[in-house]
Amino acid sequence: MAVVVTGMGCVTPIGIGLPAFSESLRAGTSGTGEVTRFDPRAYKSRVAAEVKDFRPADFLGMREVRALPRVSQLAVAAARMALDDARLREWKDAGRVGLLLGSSGGPVAYQFEQAMIFLERGLRRMNPMFPAYGHSGSIASECAIQFGVKGPVLTVSSACTSSADAIGLAIGLLEGRMVDIVLAGGTDAPVEPILFGSFDRIGAIARGFNDVPETASRPFSRDRDGFVLAEGAAVFVLERRDAALERGARIRAEIAGYGATCDADNHLTQEASGAEAARALRQALDQAGVEPHEIDYVNAHGTATRQNDPFETRVMHQVFGDVARSIPVSSSKSMFGHALGACGALELGATILGMEEGFVPPTLNLDEPDPDCDLDYVAHKARPARVDVALSTSFGFGSRNAALVVRKDHDVAA
Repeated sequence: MAVVVTGMGCVTPIGIGLPAFSESLRAGTSGTGEVTRFDPRAYKSRVAAEVKDFRPADFLGMREVRALPRVSQLAVAAARMALDDARLREWKDAGRVGLLLGSSGGPVAYQFEQAMIFLERGLRRMNPMFPAYGHSGSIASECAIQFGVKGPVLTVSSACTSSADAIGLAIGLLEGRMVDIVLAGGTDAPVEPILFGSFDRIGAIARGFNDVPETASRPFSRDRDGFVLAEGAAVFVLERRDAALERGARIRAEIAGYGATCDADNHLTQEASGAEAARALRQALDQAGVEPHEIDYVNAHGTATRQNDPFETRVMHQVFGDVARSIPVSSSKSMFGHALGACGALELGATILGMEEGFVPPTLNLDEPDPDCDLDYVAHKARPARVDVALSTSFGFGSRNAALVVRKDHDVAA
């Protein structure tokens, strides 16, 4: 049973909406700049990939603009664009519609803001709705309220695999016929002082390129020194293929396979051998019925940390064997940064757009590859390519691993 994408929407540091996002991917645009959401001078890193020119009032009423945390506003905006793209204006049966959104930090910026109000101005100045808006579950709930979704509504929080997991679980809901339509994807807005400062303290985020921020995200490069923290959201409308064709929907792609494993490693990151990470990729390939040599492109997790990039390269060699070096691999985080729980959805969106439009997104700033990173990373510029089947990988704290296989659907309704 095929599960297909019939709508997409996105809010990213390199463009709001699919046309702007696609154009920036093809052009190799960097969304990294100096942090503006707070004063970064106390930190060693002073760069982030923020969403520019986002106007919540374009997507929400004034009550929500004033009340909702930014992470929820980004999610509602992406979901609204996805529904418009899918040409869905109303539900046949709202109880047969589900909504699964991945988020790692959740409303962390809102929590920090309210904590500071409490400390500086007292309890009576806090938002009395903090219990409703201050937890991660509120993200999916607010989207459900906005769009009248009455089926399963969940926020999935599994660190950097959150949105890949949300999409994978959505496949299961559709295949099990619990629902007919699912809005699935991810959102995160972690550019705030405490989380940013924590990543800065452990040396996880880029700090050596503050004067040239557009060059700070450097996946697979010898001189990389950490990821660029980012915000953003991407949401997909997912349906069973037969139902989508019956309603005359345009099919953008098929989500053909999903895999997920956990290393259960004491260090919370991936176990060095990569065995469980490789198993997640193989699960996705097996579910899709795809052999390794049939993959035309891999959108890698590619964080630009010292640990991830050679680890992921080793995993690719394990899974793809002799053909590993012939498959184009790129990290779109080099353009729009690392949006934590939203990254899997953003990267799936980038993969589908490239598949539709005949190009592979580039890896920016890859002047000199790390000797331990020896794959074809599509350096600097997007590459024209026919992509029929692609793999998108995600790895996260808690030693989680996830992968999605996406396939071009050649029988598309107009």
